Amino acid sequence: MSRLVFVSTELAPYTPGAVGRVMRNMLRALDEADRMRTTMVMVDAAVDAVAFRAAFPHVELVEVDTRAPQARFTDSRHHPPASAYSNTLWHWRSACVFRALAELSKSGPIDYLEFPDLGGLAFCTLQERRLQDFLPDAIVAVRLHGSHTALLHAEARPLAIADLNLSDLERKCLRDCDYVIASSLAVSEAVRDIFDFPAQEWEPRVLCHVPFDGMSLVTDTVPASYGQAVVFASEFQRSGRPDLFVRGVVGLMRNCPQYTGAMTLDARSTDEAYRAQIERLVPPTLVERAVFLAHAEQQVFDALAAHATVVFPGTFEAAATAALNVSLQGGRVILNKANPAFGEGTPWLDGINCLTFDGTPTGLVEVLERNFARNEKLVPVRHPESPWPWLNAAKRKRAWRALGEHPPLVSVVVPHYNLGGYLPATLENLIGQSYGNIEILVVDDASTDAQSVLAIDELARSADPRIKVIRLAANVGLAGARNVGVRHATGPYVLTLDADDLIHPRFLEVGVAALENNAEFDIVVTPAGYFIDGDVPPVVGAVVTPCRDYAMFSGEAVVAGLLENRFSTATALFRRSAMERFPYLESLSCYEDWSLFMRMCDAGLRSIVTTDVFFFYRKRRNSMVHTPRDLARRRIEYSDLLRTSAPASLRQKSRQLLVGLGSAVAGNQSEAVDDSVVAPPRMEPTAEELISGLFGSGGQYDEQIVFASLKASRWLERNAPWIIRGGVLAARWTWQAYRFVRRK
Repeated sequence: MSRLVFVSTELAPYTPGAVGRVMRNMLRALDEADRMRTTMVMVDAAVDAVAFRAAFPHVELVEVDTRAPQARFTDSRHHPPASAYSNTLWHWRSACVFRALAELSKSGPIDYLEFPDLGGLAFCTLQERRLQDFLPDAIVAVRLHGSHTALLHAEARPLAIADLNLSDLERKCLRDCDYVIASSLAVSEAVRDIFDFPAQEWEPRVLCHVPFDGMSLVTDTVPASYGQAVVFASEFQRSGRPDLFVRGVVGLMRNCPQYTGAMTLDARSTDEAYRAQIERLVPPTLVERAVFLAHAEQQVFDALAAHATVVFPGTFEAAATAALNVSLQGGRVILNKANPAFGEGTPWLDGINCLTFDGTPTGLVEVLERNFARNEKLVPVRHPESPWPWLNAAKRKRAWRALGEHPPLVSVVVPHYNLGGYLPATLENLIGQSYGNIEILVVDDASTDAQSVLAIDELARSADPRIKVIRLAANVGLAGARNVGVRHATGPYVLTLDADDLIHPRFLEVGVAALENNAEFDIVVTPAGYFIDGDVPPVVGAVVTPCRDYAMFSGEAVVAGLLENRFSTATALFRRSAMERFPYLESLSCYEDWSLFMRMCDAGLRSIVTTDVFFFYRKRRNSMVHTPRDLARRRIEYSDLLRTSAPASLRQKSRQLLVGLGSAVAGNQSEAVDDSVVAPPRMEPTAEELISGLFGSGGQYDEQIVFASLKASRWLERNAPWIIRGGVLAARWTWQAYRFVRRK
């Protein structure tokens, strides 16, 4: 029997939140036959297994604890550890979910797989599907509950680089899934606008569905009375607008002395500081009539809302499940019609099943007065019935084509300059690939040291027809050498690999198969594993060992890619046509790779991102990326990157000048491991830089120490910032003293 699988971090009544209410409705609405084949995958959520079986009989529960040890090395596969996902731990969670689904799929096929949009949990599963035909028979859908990106658009909050990286993950999940499940076309259009997806790409994949289990117990809503409570039931966060609710109800109490009820707010799952901020909006004379329920059970709150006037003043909701549940249980519902979940094109009709207001405090006061003065008869909302997505969605499976006996040629471009001591190991690594049809283009960029010249001379005399040596008369730089190699390439695919780095023996086999089967994609991106020069390389044949550090990527870093390179390293597998269309910019003195991916992404080229590590970067003390560069130099390099490579919309009217200035002055919290994943210049060192500097030892460090030091630095920033400030001051004095002594 094929499975229906739902992935979630929330499930009512075990966890709070709107996503959990939707999932509860979903499981309740299934008929017995579908329940028998349903699996609920709960991620990092404590669920009582006994209570779960009682509430949802026949549904299988699978719990994924991403904090538990993970089997990251199986069949020579190399998954990065949790500490590697410094750009966002949601990426790590998606990797854990992928491994759990891979294990689950061994016991039977999956027919339908649904993820929430929040957190990009589908990221690794969708990438592996494109990469290695994972879950070939499944329809993979993402349901619009309310993504982190939508929340950032709906409310003001301080942004960190992790927010931007998470937005890129969520965006890619919505773009790569088979179907997007929305509560209404209005919500779907609002989300499309947030992510700026083309309509022709988005609309054919949208299915409207609201899980409805027929739980309505009433035919009419409760009548309004002046002693009735007015309840706030949106998420207690800025986008839920509890401030608007309090201002509106306070206005009602002042305008209508006959109203004697209380204002009640569902204040669960919120930080105390924000709740205190909202509490201060209540005038001292009305404090006794304001009730903030911070610890009430969901059942208690539902019972209260069923006999009250319930206001949903939020500016954005994707599912509107809370309002649906209140209406079906008889509560009077007041909605913000500026919210796309409640506006035109939705089942909510003013004066029929709800009352609406214009989103302003004055408008809320007016509709509250109307509610109690007119006592209009309202009926529970009725969503139009729609078939389950797995019944309404056409499967889009394409037959996965094996590479066969004559796979396409891959041209491997190896730029070389004075790396003769490393070049033989890199070439041996390439020749040992499981993919045999390759040509290796070694572009010698006018090497000068004797060892390198000798190595190139020997290669030129090599009888191996796969190796071609291209000698340049003058040094043209790394970008120029790569461009020369691409111009000499004859295969439809190009891999760029520096002369001192290594790749996994299966990278070309996996990458070519992915691009052959996904014509709309142009690049295969892999995480990077770092090893210290002198260490045993992390991959020798099929033996895999942990790396010293890692760098993770989202491939299509539409948002975060402007501030740090989360696109890819220099090593990726490209269609040659993409490389010919976008050559490396030889005028840049740094960030050539960042520039290349930024321009490709802006032009709409698509990337597939591996979960496994297929690229291994050798960290050498004298490598180009470790050459010390002062702040002024880094500012120039980053400015040059924006000048030449920023998206066209940013370059209009010189907007990149403002971005460059803001990045240099304000800084960011990037945790990049080196300049191949580099953050823009910043004025002051962060606490993380300071702590890692105290614990580090010239780049040779243990990943556990680094991860622990980052955690310690964040704790110090929150609880003892004076230690950080003192440490920065001491470090500055130490550096000045060092420079003084060195000059002497």
